[in-house]
Amino acid sequence: MESPTSTTEGGRTVTLYEASVWQRDNKYILSGYRRERASYFEMLTSLTFLHNETCNVYTHLIGALLLPLIAATVMRGLSQPHFQFSGVSGTDYTMFGIFFWSAEFCLLFSTAFHLFSAHSHEAEQFWHRMDLLGIVIVTMGTFIPGIYYIFFCELSLQRLHWFIVSPPTYSNSLPP
Repeated sequence: MESPTSTTEGGRTVTLYEASVWQRDNKYILSGYRRERASYFEMLTSLTFLHNETCNVYTHLIGALLLPLIAATVMRGLSQPHFQFSGVSGTDYTMFGIFFWSAEFCLLFSTAFHLFSAHSHEAEQFWHRMDLLGIVIVTMGTFIPGIYYIFFCELSLQRLHWFIVSPPTYSNSLPP
């Protein structure tokens, strides 16, 4: 990866004061801002050099790439006859699936936000909303299996908690 030292017109990154006004969200990050580009392909090329979002992009991207492998390993392990827990049901697979899929969506939306945020102000706002939606999705995707297993023997409490948690989460994910 190349260093983002160049701040000339042709450089890949710019300083805080050369960045577009809408990109200046942290006065302590003085350099490494990607130039505003109206091309998603050009945003993808930012995977090849260092900038102020590099760590955010790669931590979410690597997680998004590894999670399906981890999920497949766990799901396969649940189906093994020698598995330490007997009586794994279809609902158990569903609960694990809800959790893994919600985490995958969260990681993918966060990757897209950090990768495409320098595209334009409008794109940054859109992908920021998608990033926040991913957080709502993983929150629900954690609550659903959590409530299922915590209240496994108390069906009425399980339904009550789902009733309490679901409407506020859904309403918070709606645009204003």
